Amino acid sequence: IQSDICGPIHPTSGPFRYFMVLIDASTRWTYVCLLSTRNQAFPKLLAKIIELRAQFPGYQIKTIRMDNVGEFTSKAFDDYCMSLGIEVEHPVPYVHTQNGLAESLIKRIKLIARPLLQNSNLPISCWGHAILHAAALIQIRPTAYHDYSPIQLVRGKEPNISHLRVFGCAVYVPISPSQRTSMGPHRKLGIYIGYESPSILKYLEPMTGDQFTARYADCIFDEENFSALGGDKSPNINKCREISWNVENLQYFDPRTNQTELEVQKIINLQYLANNLPDAFTDHKGVTKSHVPSINAPQRVEVPIKSNNPVDAPRQKRGRPVGTKDNNPRKTKSNKNVESLPKSPEENRPEGENPSLNARATNNKNTRI
Repeated sequence: IQSDICGPIHPTSGPFRYFMVLIDASTRWTYVCLLSTRNQAFPKLLAKIIELRAQFPGYQIKTIRMDNVGEFTSKAFDDYCMSLGIEVEHPVPYVHTQNGLAESLIKRIKLIARPLLQNSNLPISCWGHAILHAAALIQIRPTAYHDYSPIQLVRGKEPNISHLRVFGCAVYVPISPSQRTSMGPHRKLGIYIGYESPSILKYLEPMTGDQFTARYADCIFDEENFSALGGDKSPNINKCREISWNVENLQYFDPRTNQTELEVQKIINLQYLANNLPDAFTDHKGVTKSHVPSINAPQRVEVPIKSNNPVDAPRQKRGRPVGTKDNNPRKTKSNKNVESLPKSPEENRPEGENPSLNARATNNKNTRI
């Protein structure tokens, strides 16, 4: 990876007066970010290296080549790269060919950003938006070394360019429901300055110059009209539109301080904490989990205690309390009284007494059918 910084730039774009570029020597993948001071160079570079190592763990960074300038010298950063096995290289001063990829990338970005501002009706102080949009266009264009775009080589799929629009054109974005009325306008005018993703665009408020985002599907573009900041739709031709990309006198107003070392060390400490924190702070074996959130219906109903009071006792089918008798029970077969047959004289005779012959004859006569 090769890196370089362009600036200080005059006039400033908001708080920014520099922009830093990163380029991969293998795929020509690029990354561009705006800087307000030179002290932000190393923290931005370190944060991007950590992000690349997390998103592409199978592709290790071998070498980082940077200019031999004050903003690219940090002992904490060198120690961090040495612990990861990354070699840090610094070319010979004033020999730009040793860092040629980064230098040529800065030149390409300038060549693309300049006509973007010239064709739009934006002031030159919007060069920051033009720089970022130019870098996004370079990502989706094939290079002289590959037949595919850098973003396709990195992600493995062809990029979608259906969301691209003319830089600085008019865009009508929807007004939020809380700020609009039923009889008032439902859209407002904005100035298109690029995109964050294929579904999210960035636009400027013409009256205030503030940046907002909106969804592509909800916006209407007018690529033939170019609005200006302040609500003026006519181009301002008489205004000076020159940009000084490297003003050496402004470097004295932006000295390099120890703030860089502190920011780099802070990021390294945060990464160390993130890598060493446990996944859980308690032992899951010793934790008693509640069963209430995991059920959708009661699995057990509490049985009430029986009471001696017949009023509070539960009722049976016929309405009487439990434990009471039915005064008028239903007549069933089991409740019918069956009349018993009269006993014979032999059964009523005491034991040991023998019946006579006449008694036996009489008994046989009575039982005869």
